[in-house]
Amino acid sequence: MSDGHDSEPVGKLRDAARSREAILRAAEDLFAERGFDAVSLGQIAAASGLSRGAPNYFFGSKEQLYQAVLEAVFRDREEATRQACQPLRAWASSRGKASVRRALTQAVEGYLDFLLRRPAFYKLIQREELAGATRLEKAARESKAIEEAFAAVRAVSRKRGLKRFDVDDATLLFVSLTYFPLAQHATLMAALGRDLNDAAARRRHVRLVADQLLELIGSGS
Repeated sequence: MSDGHDSEPVGKLRDAARSREAILRAAEDLFAERGFDAVSLGQIAAASGLSRGAPNYFFGSKEQLYQAVLEAVFRDREEATRQACQPLRAWASSRGKASVRRALTQAVEGYLDFLLRRPAFYKLIQREELAGATRLEKAARESKAIEEAFAAVRAVSRKRGLKRFDVDDATLLFVSLTYFPLAQHATLMAALGRDLNDAAARRRHVRLVADQLLELIGSGS
């Protein structure tokens, strides 16, 4: 039977984890909306509902907190992208007559779903691009899921009736037609009258992306 002392450290660890997560969420939103220079640790503390010194206590500095935010969004992006691209890997390893179009469609839908749920990702990337990506270069991140999925498809391209396409070309096309429209939702996409938050517009766009990818890699079975 516990005397209550054993649970105290566990409770403190849980509280610390919750506080750290709250700071990361608040920092992600603020950095994405305002940029690194326009955000203070005090503003992040207020937005997270914690004391003014909490961000410093958990992350050491604004620079270190920003790096943690970048690493967190890229980690989540890689996990979501790997799940989105699973149908492509499954198609490549299958021996049946599954449709490569269906696999491409599911991958595009899955990646767009992540971008729509996590707009801070592309907003942060846009800000990094404008700033020369110097801070992004320092962040530990992985971005291989899309390339690996298309590499798996290319490995069986000849026997599955596809073209011998370039993996980098497929990756560029996939990302360009998913990431770019959302990054330009208030400019180009607004001028075209296309809002990917609208289900019908999104379905049409997914078909467009799948068509272009099929043109590159071949129709398959």
